[in-house]
Amino acid sequence: MNVKIAFGLALLVAVASAIPAQPGNAGWGWGGGAVNPWIPPWVSAAPWYPQWSPCTTVGSACVDCNTKLVCTKIGGIQRPCNDPALPFCNLGECSATPSAECGPAVSEPTEAV
Repeated sequence: MNVKIAFGLALLVAVASAIPAQPGNAGWGWGGGAVNPWIPPWVSAAPWYPQWSPCTTVGSACVDCNTKLVCTKIGGIQRPCNDPALPFCNLGECSATPSAECGPAVSEPTEAV
């Protein structure tokens, strides 16, 4: 019996923490904006906690030079490119070569007068 109760509580916590935050909860008293009322703020603000983002298409894209956004049917999650061998985000994947926007700045040669 105790195992069933423990399993039920663990399942409840897992399901409640998997619910992505929905926008528009400001009127319910849970703070402003997108907040999941089942997850304490000190947990959702932790750097190891996944940050969900709304997406329009399924797939992956680059957020910045070192972070990719993986979009699913239920939302998107940002993943940093932590691997030292693949530190850059290029075409939605972690890569060893930076994209054109993130590449090293190439200065134009100046003419000698």
